[in-house]
Amino acid sequence: MQNNSPFASPDLGFREAIKIALKPSQLMRSVFTSAIIWLLVTSAMPSYAKLIFHGQMADYFAAGLGITLVSQIIILIVTSLFSSDHATLVIPQSPTAVIQGMIASSLVAAAPADMSPEALFPLVYWIIALSSLLTGGVIFLLGITRAAGLVRYIPYPIVGGFLAGLGWLIFNAGFAVAVDLRLAADSLPLLMSTEVFRRWLPALVFALCVLALQARFKYAMVMPVFIIVAVALFYAWAQLVVGDVDALAESGWFLPMAPGTIDWQPLDLAAIARIEPAMIEASAGGILTLIIICTLNVFFRASAQELISGRELDLNRESAVNGAANMASGLVGGIVGYHGTVSSTLVEMTGVYGRLVGLILALMFWLTLMFGSALFSLMPRFLPAGLLMYFGLQFMKDWLLDSWFKLPRQDYVIVVVIALATSLFGLLPGIGLGMVLAMSFFVLEYSRMDVIKQQLSGGVHRSNLDRSFAENRFLQREGKKILILRLQGYLFFGTAYRFYEHVKLIISDEADEPLRYIALDFKSVRGFDASTVSDFKKLKQLSDRHGIELLFSSVRPHLQPLLVGGGILELESGGPQFFDDLDHALEWCENALLDGAALFGATVVTVEQQLAQHALIDNRDVSALYRYLERVETSAGDVVVRQGDESDALYFIESGRVDVLLQGDGPDVLRLRSMTAGAIIGEVGFYLKKARTASIVVTEAGVLQRLSLKALQAMKATDPHTASALHMFITCVLSERLSNSNRVIQELID
Repeated sequence: MQNNSPFASPDLGFREAIKIALKPSQLMRSVFTSAIIWLLVTSAMPSYAKLIFHGQMADYFAAGLGITLVSQIIILIVTSLFSSDHATLVIPQSPTAVIQGMIASSLVAAAPADMSPEALFPLVYWIIALSSLLTGGVIFLLGITRAAGLVRYIPYPIVGGFLAGLGWLIFNAGFAVAVDLRLAADSLPLLMSTEVFRRWLPALVFALCVLALQARFKYAMVMPVFIIVAVALFYAWAQLVVGDVDALAESGWFLPMAPGTIDWQPLDLAAIARIEPAMIEASAGGILTLIIICTLNVFFRASAQELISGRELDLNRESAVNGAANMASGLVGGIVGYHGTVSSTLVEMTGVYGRLVGLILALMFWLTLMFGSALFSLMPRFLPAGLLMYFGLQFMKDWLLDSWFKLPRQDYVIVVVIALATSLFGLLPGIGLGMVLAMSFFVLEYSRMDVIKQQLSGGVHRSNLDRSFAENRFLQREGKKILILRLQGYLFFGTAYRFYEHVKLIISDEADEPLRYIALDFKSVRGFDASTVSDFKKLKQLSDRHGIELLFSSVRPHLQPLLVGGGILELESGGPQFFDDLDHALEWCENALLDGAALFGATVVTVEQQLAQHALIDNRDVSALYRYLERVETSAGDVVVRQGDESDALYFIESGRVDVLLQGDGPDVLRLRSMTAGAIIGEVGFYLKKARTASIVVTEAGVLQRLSLKALQAMKATDPHTASALHMFITCVLSERLSNSNRVIQELID
């Protein structure tokens, strides 16, 4: 929504905003917007009072109106002054009113049968206050502890199913307001009787019309205009067709008569002692449900307001302010409320200052409390009942009809099941069933997830140790005896068994070319359960039967004892155990393969031996090359080249070992590769004439043969044939590396 309001900027201070808002034109628009919101809230307010005080407590309907009005005044003042966004307007809502009505009904049902309504009223009053205080307290704590974002972790289908089931309860509450009956199998004959049918039908028609109009016209003014039209049509029918409004009032077409003034009264402290434990126990489930519903809606409605206004809200502050407002409401016996999306939309559309609108609304509701009792007595029942039916139908439409086209079928099933459970058994059983379903589907889906992130062959994916040409050729040919499995996620009974079956199939398929090593990389594994240990033990037994060595790399410290305790590895043995990373595990496997072929441990590989491995290089060129090389003896810790230095030479490693180290922006140094006898270092920067991109440090003493740029230039001038042979050799080395890299990339893609 594009917002040209002068109050849209979050940097606008309170004083500056008030100065703009009090200008005559702005003030008139604020009063007009407040009047529209007042009409919407006032039309629904009697249904909230009727839901709490009905049946045995029906005589206290006027007191319920007073409680609702005082709640609205307090909540509006607190949230209008302290919310993070000026357009925030918090009002009592039908979902929480329905639940607080259930809480009151639970207390009445648990009270002694001979307790009079006069004795019950202060107890009901207190249980409503207690539910508001506890709900506000939980929401407030979420805000001040900056834990408001935790609500976002609740699975979406659970919320949808819960709201769909709640929609049915709200829709059914509309029948209770209209005819003091709820829609059920045993009440259906009475609901279909002529007189009762005539009283609830207008409410249902009103709800369906509003639902259709809201779907057709996306304007915030649709509902207030239709409310006025509906009331006008009702009175026209009463005067022109029936001709006797008083007779309609006597037959229950209007809300109960309120006294001359709506008398709000404070909580009776002495009544606390008369609340029995059975009453609290009977209401506990409803209070817990109220906390869940109100908490969810605070964050959902705040998120919806962000989309409407295009401004980000501080959810922690919204939570703290809303919680404080509901606690203040509870202290005076009031009901809870949360963000009114329609009200905030009206504020944004009319471009007024929401904080001023909230304060004007509080004043309007105070005037209604003082002088507006006749207004409620003149309100036909179909209006608040129809609004409840509309809200209920809207919830069910959003989550049972529209979600069919938006949600995966599995998630939609969860929504429907929770909705049915909620409507049949209540809100808490619906939540419980939803959690069980969501977890079951999650486990099922997660068990289908492939825990093998990558499956690679040691013939392609090698360690970061550069070796001699002969060793590289051997490992390229024999490296397929190394199987690399990089695992991911959380391993449990479903995924671990599928992994075991997969490896079992690989071992059986490799009968002609048997595996020697299986390297399991746990770098992306967050954890596993006891059943996983059992499957790995079976894998260990299987590998032992086939003479395969299991290697474990990057296993988190807290998981290592599980593998040791499960008998998979024995820390006392001399065999391979836990490797810090996959690179060291692969290096160990490669060394073992080379050792078996008597290639491992060649401590010296001369330049002649390196060049002689290439058929294109003539022996005379090898002998001539020595005239241009400088022998460099090294010790552990020597720095051959430094990162950032000029690339003025390349080196042949005849013996020893070096590490290629990368220095980042911080203090940490990353080991890129290791190189041993028979490898060449520094050739890329040397040929590209660029600064060294990494440092090379000696880790094992040895001998290097250094070819400087000056020596190469002399070779080109005096011995071009040898220079050409050198270039051919370097080209072969780089081509071999590029070919290996391409194979790795191809295997990763596949």
